[in-house]
Amino acid sequence: MKKVFLIAAVALMGLTACSTLTGTTSPSSSTANAATGATTVTNATNNDGQAAGAALRALYAQYKTDGKFDYTNLNNAMNAIQLVKSCQNLKSNAKDGSYWKNFATGLILGSDGLVTEKISNTVTEQLNTLAEKVDSSKIEAASNSAISAIQTAGETASSISNILSLFK
Repeated sequence: MKKVFLIAAVALMGLTACSTLTGTTSPSSSTANAATGATTVTNATNNDGQAAGAALRALYAQYKTDGKFDYTNLNNAMNAIQLVKSCQNLKSNAKDGSYWKNFATGLILGSDGLVTEKISNTVTEQLNTLAEKVDSSKIEAASNSAISAIQTAGETASSISNILSLFK
């Protein structure tokens, strides 16, 4: 399942880098509406988009460096997990044009221009498709496992370092 998920992320990065489709989403500014809390929703949506954009940017940078998508690379795995987690709300807001527009704006900002306005709708649609295919509980479990592995590796490295320091 992890391979399928990470391969899907690679396909998405290729689409992001090479797409010539003409879907557009223009950035919008959010306006405060204290009675409905619309600003909070807009900001959260934009933040989800920015997190997805940042994850895509990191995944694409590593992809360009390596010439392939290395799903065994822990950084890639963590970025892929972040990508899927940040896209989970797209599923429940599939018919909300305002939500998608704000998400796409965040996506452009978070990717530092990797995702352009021209392809932002296409990328958002592909992220929604990815989110629909992935079981978010499995992503959360994978995230927790990775965090645990990192903590264990850190503890192990510290212990080994202490032992090696005895040989000075």
